[in-house]
Amino acid sequence: STNTDNTVTEPWMFSDKKQYIRDAINFRYKLSPMLYSLMVRAHESGLPIWQPTFAVFQNDPATYDEGVDFMFGDSLLVANVVEKGQTVRPVYLPKTENENERFYNFYTREEYAPGQTIEVPVDISSIPLFVRSGAILPMSGNRLHNLMTEKTTELEILMAPDVDSEFVLYEDDGCTNEYLKGAYLKTRIAVTAGVKTYVHFTNEGDYDTAVESMYLDMIHREKSPFYVQLDGKELPHFLHRRKFEEAESGWYYSQRLKSVQVKYPNPKKDHEVMVSFEQFDLIGM
Repeated sequence: STNTDNTVTEPWMFSDKKQYIRDAINFRYKLSPMLYSLMVRAHESGLPIWQPTFAVFQNDPATYDEGVDFMFGDSLLVANVVEKGQTVRPVYLPKTENENERFYNFYTREEYAPGQTIEVPVDISSIPLFVRSGAILPMSGNRLHNLMTEKTTELEILMAPDVDSEFVLYEDDGCTNEYLKGAYLKTRIAVTAGVKTYVHFTNEGDYDTAVESMYLDMIHREKSPFYVQLDGKELPHFLHRRKFEEAESGWYYSQRLKSVQVKYPNPKKDHEVMVSFEQFDLIGM
């Protein structure tokens, strides 16, 4: 970055902080599927990628004076640490119109009601993030270093399926104007919340995606699912994390994160994932 006195700030000028800088850059690359999709949305609709909280929560007057926190898209609240030596960061979670909505700590999945100020322990490495109900956050599961030469082959999607929502994931070659000839892929990801939660993937465009595997991470603190289906066929349930990681497809419920984790090879076509949270009889099973 360039300062007002025309001096330049580069990461390698701060050797004692290089690990923090490296982690932040790697995280930015991880978010590149979401960032690229929001750039396309901004181009088509004029909606900013980063929005002040009052733009998203216009009925909450408490957001009108907020000058630091912002929304990345519509569903990820960013509360950067901007004060030197800060160890506790007060974060205001805006009021939502839907009383069923919640905010979740991006890292721990701790749940918070909206319309309150919480205090978050922080240090120089912290980037406090909060996931809003309805969030659909596509990320790269494989590490990227150069978006010109590397593509996302493992797509991770963090979801908070408390309410119905949708997100349009955009892909193209990232280099040429071939998208003008139809060489792009818009994947509409639509979540229908409920006892049976549905995730619909609908494709538009002719671009051949590089994504080979899908990984859905669905926050659900109440309980583990009864079963999970991909296009009407049940996926295997794993009780042991290691076996789940070794499998090509299946699902696992993380008690630590309180989330349903679903993986399967990318069908590269329209498809549907259904997660059942119906009551079931453990004794009868």
